[in-house]
Amino acid sequence: MVYSVSDAVKEVLGELTFLRTSMDYNLLNYSAVARFIHPVVSTKLGGARPSLEAVAVAVRRYIESNSKHKRPLKLLEVVRGCKITLRTDLCMLNVRQWVDVNFLNEMQEILPDVDFRAGEKLYMVTRSNDLIIMCNSRFMATIESKVNAPAKLTEKKLDLALITINLQNTDFDVPGVLQFFVQQFEMAGINIHDLFSTRGKITFLFSQRDAAKAYERISAAIEAVKVMPFS
Repeated sequence: MVYSVSDAVKEVLGELTFLRTSMDYNLLNYSAVARFIHPVVSTKLGGARPSLEAVAVAVRRYIESNSKHKRPLKLLEVVRGCKITLRTDLCMLNVRQWVDVNFLNEMQEILPDVDFRAGEKLYMVTRSNDLIIMCNSRFMATIESKVNAPAKLTEKKLDLALITINLQNTDFDVPGVLQFFVQQFEMAGINIHDLFSTRGKITFLFSQRDAAKAYERISAAIEAVKVMPFS
């Protein structure tokens, strides 16, 4: 069977997942999409260079065909129900070789001093050779004092903030939720120092100087989704 321009366009657009919602709702300019994917389509055709008009026609047919069978926007349904919280005055410490000295026993001595009810935070993410601790800055000196050889403190960062996305007991197994929020940070030009999740919550750690920008960006994205049509 001959591999056609339509086959190549279908394959390329199927890989461009970030355009999926726009294609489902037929929100794209066919000519602009054709120009964007033309080099890749040519490569898939073995170097043959189809006309932009031929690629645009194939794009139109693909998008119109798929928009008739658009998927329920489960991702946006999840996003529109999210709640967010912002915390500042955080720090992050990375302790290496923590297993060798059973460093978790040392951390247990600190836990009673953390006022979780008042909003203080202390998170620990363990790997085989690394223990990442994220907490309010007032605990940093105490934690540092408990790092004894052969364990060693390899990194620490101050003046951090975190945003926690609460999925509000919705369907946690919907693909793309993490990508949606990571993209908001990317579009705002904010670097994520770390991220972690538990069932129903996703937390991002970033520089405190970006706290206001990050909160506004995430809030605006959620509010925008709330007014989007779902049919």
